[in-house]
Amino acid sequence: MDSVPIDKINTANYYQNDDDFNKAINGVYNALEPWAQSMDFFPMIDIATPIAASGGGRFGAFLWGNMAYTPTSSRMSQEWWPQYWMGVARANEVIIKIEEKGSVITTPALRDRIHGEALFLRAYFYFYLTYLWGDVPLITGPLSGDDVKPARSPHAQVVEQMITDLKEAETLLPSVTEYRTSSALLGRVSKGAAMSLLGKVYCFEKRWSDAETELKKVIDSGDYKLTPGATGFIDQFWPEGENGIESIFEIQYAADVLQDRSNFYIAYATTAGAGINATGFGYTNPTDYLVDLFETTGGYKVTSNWISNAASKDSFTFTSADPAFVPLKPFTNRDPRLMWTVMYQGSPYLAWKFPANTFTADLPKETNYATVKYIIPESTGSNGSQNEIVIRYADVLLLYAEALMEQAKLTDAATYVNMVRQRPSVNMPVVPASVVGDQGQLRQYIHEERIRELSLEYGHVFFDLRRWGIYGQEMKKYWTANKYGHVNPAVPFDEGRDNLWPIPQEDRDLNPNLSQNPGYTQ
Repeated sequence: MDSVPIDKINTANYYQNDDDFNKAINGVYNALEPWAQSMDFFPMIDIATPIAASGGGRFGAFLWGNMAYTPTSSRMSQEWWPQYWMGVARANEVIIKIEEKGSVITTPALRDRIHGEALFLRAYFYFYLTYLWGDVPLITGPLSGDDVKPARSPHAQVVEQMITDLKEAETLLPSVTEYRTSSALLGRVSKGAAMSLLGKVYCFEKRWSDAETELKKVIDSGDYKLTPGATGFIDQFWPEGENGIESIFEIQYAADVLQDRSNFYIAYATTAGAGINATGFGYTNPTDYLVDLFETTGGYKVTSNWISNAASKDSFTFTSADPAFVPLKPFTNRDPRLMWTVMYQGSPYLAWKFPANTFTADLPKETNYATVKYIIPESTGSNGSQNEIVIRYADVLLLYAEALMEQAKLTDAATYVNMVRQRPSVNMPVVPASVVGDQGQLRQYIHEERIRELSLEYGHVFFDLRRWGIYGQEMKKYWTANKYGHVNPAVPFDEGRDNLWPIPQEDRDLNPNLSQNPGYTQ
């Protein structure tokens, strides 16, 4: 009964050479993307915030916005929870086999790279597990006996393991510059990715001095730059910009291979229309909350003032203190990131990239707006090739600025915000001197700049609002009852419940040692 089958691949007779280890680490990466588990749905997590509504029908339930998910009804919780654990299990196996059989790998550099990739990916999966669900089981090896039904470990313990993994990965992984010489390696985890994710963990934990130190390593490495050129901001979200100079870690997709290698997000997020995607579901509709954050090119705020609605379209007037602002042309002379993030009627981006498009404000199911990032023409909606960027250099610069600001290094913090705002493709005014001189104002400014820069990408806004401690207040402030004349409830946000997701009930049925997060019932 203890013999090992020799006619089948198993963990006992595998891991015999470089190819086995390469295939094994590729299997860990694969846990990032399977379509069947809707991992490519992840950028849509921003519809659980005030910046976007889910395309369910004119401010009805707005899906996640009404906080109605339960342990048995939350599709995303049910699908992402097991997928992240699959990633942890696969990463653990590679780490263990590196320790047991790593001597068969022909070069130390390859052994270190695979080991570092597995450590990074384990930390990556735990990042989302613990920041979505809080305390989760900490599993770093094979389970047996009573361990097969582990209880939840404290969040702080999980965080320390993530930090340990990322610090070790940083010492093992090569610079991304080595990957850029070979298309076969480009897209793999690099030293910069480990430093960036570690810096982000420190920011989430408000360990600002540690965050400053780690993120400065990324900046000082010189390995990354903001995407150059007059259209650099949007170029990185098109196929020609994949794995570019600004990209630190992105999930790789390919069309015309297998369903679980293709990206379905394009069909999920975009609005059906000629020249974009004939089957677009329109699930991600940006709101006026997001649109109003994009200033005029003079640096002035713009306010949308709702006046009436029709069956499928809202009417607004627009105001701004900018003397050059023209209310009848509210999207003209605005921060360029507006038209590269939000699709609106008359956008010049449409004529540039989608000349056959017939987009009008009444096409989106919830708001007058649709999403732009990641949206490219595809022959079939279920066979997208566009990569999804998880970490990029602008994110690092703004996190670094935030770490400096929280330590009252205000002038230095503004310098790095200005790097993001003044690159050629954005070219917005510098942070006002009055804001730089006041920590509270600069904090708010950096928060808003992160939303302008990173909205509708990979859940940055959702996680930022929660770590800033303002998620509930912003949800309740925006998602009011009968929003814009429609029949919808006020968001029933419960601070003691809705800052964490429910653990799927089927997992708790299998493991009675898994306690549920507060406030959730069947």
